[in-house]
Amino acid sequence: MANAFSSRAVALCPVTKDNFETVAELELHPHQRAFLASNSYSIAQASFHSNYHTRAICIDRDVIGFMMFVALDGDDEHGEYGIWRFMIDQRHQGQGHGRAALTMLLDEIRRDAAATRVWISYIPGNAVASRFYASFGFVETDIDDEGEMVALLDLTIKHHTAVVTQA
Repeated sequence: MANAFSSRAVALCPVTKDNFETVAELELHPHQRAFLASNSYSIAQASFHSNYHTRAICIDRDVIGFMMFVALDGDDEHGEYGIWRFMIDQRHQGQGHGRAALTMLLDEIRRDAAATRVWISYIPGNAVASRFYASFGFVETDIDDEGEMVALLDLTIKHHTAVVTQA
């Protein structure tokens, strides 16, 4: 998917033995590092849980980011998903790639006919994250046990979808 800043297409790719090291070496800005578990740890988690799904965010053959989403599996969570990891390498931030990647991930989740809700969390007071997720229809609900803001996207309600277009 092309974005307003680049003519190169963003794609979600499987994390494989061929791109694992590149995904593991992606870096956030120093002020962002405390907010996210390492990509290596997330990939290890996913190897033990069949409902955890990882994606490398790619442009052409270049890995520029990482996502992990979870199909929640509690009795009262059928059809719910959580986006537990979402990062764009510091060298590729601010170029529209995160918007394109999240659009694609939400489209993938929506293909599950049972999908009803998607949860994401972030540090309270992070105005950039709050505005970004709100542009997709996420609504802040509360602060979780770990002190993070939780936002919910209700897939049963038609939302204005964040549009990614060429400028």
